[in-house]
Amino acid sequence: MNPNKSLIFIIDDDVSSLKLLSRVLESAGYIVEGSTSGEDALINVQQKTPDLILLDILMPGMDGYETCTQLKRSKGLEGVPVIFITAANDTSEMVKGFDAGAVDFISKPINKAEILARVSTHLELKHSKDHIANVNKGLLLEIENRRQAEEKFKALSETAFEAVVFLKDSVIIEANKAARELFGLNENKANLPLIAAFLDSDGERLLHKISKRTEHGPWEIVFTRNDGSSFFGQVQHQPIQYKGEMINVLAVRDITRQKELDREILNAILETQENERKRFSRDLHDGLGAILSTLKIYAGLLQKESRTAEEKKDLLEEMKSAINQAVESTRTIANNLMPSLLIDHGLIKALKSFGDALSKTGSISFEFNYPDDLKIPDKNIETHLYRIILELINNTLKYADAGNIYIAISVKGKSLIVEYKDDGKGFDFKKAYEKKGGGQGLKNIFSRINFLNGKGNYNVDKKGFLHFYMEIPL
Repeated sequence: MNPNKSLIFIIDDDVSSLKLLSRVLESAGYIVEGSTSGEDALINVQQKTPDLILLDILMPGMDGYETCTQLKRSKGLEGVPVIFITAANDTSEMVKGFDAGAVDFISKPINKAEILARVSTHLELKHSKDHIANVNKGLLLEIENRRQAEEKFKALSETAFEAVVFLKDSVIIEANKAARELFGLNENKANLPLIAAFLDSDGERLLHKISKRTEHGPWEIVFTRNDGSSFFGQVQHQPIQYKGEMINVLAVRDITRQKELDREILNAILETQENERKRFSRDLHDGLGAILSTLKIYAGLLQKESRTAEEKKDLLEEMKSAINQAVESTRTIANNLMPSLLIDHGLIKALKSFGDALSKTGSISFEFNYPDDLKIPDKNIETHLYRIILELINNTLKYADAGNIYIAISVKGKSLIVEYKDDGKGFDFKKAYEKKGGGQGLKNIFSRINFLNGKGNYNVDKKGFLHFYMEIPL
């Protein structure tokens, strides 16, 4: 204890005794202040809190016992040690002093060595007590902060949409509401099982990864619920300090439906590609193939010497005509694969051209509305929209028995809006989409919309007419 930092307050009505004590303590390096009455002392110590108080018992007016009692009741002075100074050596008086709050007694006449030893001892005790109190205060504050943090964390996890599971080793010690619902856990937290109970063949791999505490995912893991059903889960991992221990927290999101949609989209793409291959093969075989076969026959006939000049001339004319047909057929096939108008002039002109050709057949009326200043900067969007609209038109022509088709393209904010209507007989969209072995055209439409991060919706109005709405971000 460094004396120079300790303030000792002396309360004694005997001025000579007060001066003697002051000299002894000041010579040892302590800071000393004093009062000759209990009443004055109670005022002075409030202004500057001492580290230790020496208090005479026998004083006129407020004696040492009452003064000590009042000091111990004063805020901020409860922990200041009080040593009584007395000429008496009565045990009952000492007991009364301890009851009032004193920590020790010094007998008169004063012994310098004794008083310095007792003062030093009690200052050291006070310093240790204060230090322990500060440490305890810090520990209590840390405990409270951790408790609040854990409560906040639990509240956040309980309200999270994703399943959150707390693991100690591989034992589930906590699970939020979403996790209990996802895995089929009951509300009784005392009977939470091992995480391994829900893991399929990938279980060992997941447990190995989280045991390292250096990998965080995400990983795709197959889980099995309490009822035996399985689901695909996307898992992310984070080790945290929880209730004084290092544990593993798993966030699990059910991606089963997403996986199913991915498969449906892939199947739709593959089905579309296969249909395109078949159509392309049929166009080549039935159109261009037949013309090329005819040309081969003509070439063989020209090689015969028995042919007259007039016959050869006619054959050459036929061959020219067949070649022109082959060129036209090739152009048509190429145009079906990727219309030149779409490539060279964009979506609007390609749709107008297609609509004009459709209207000329007389089988159906085609109306197309769009803003004059419409510009679609992304060729990829134009290609997908063209294919979607052609699929819609193809469905109308095949199944709707409609007399009119209406298409409108507009811009709303940063999105492109496409509306498609016909006045044919409507259909049950959900039934057609989910039909086993069918609905590939609809799935192809929605796979393209999803690819463009857009959204689409089929409606049938009160008259039963089809209305398709599509919104694509630009």
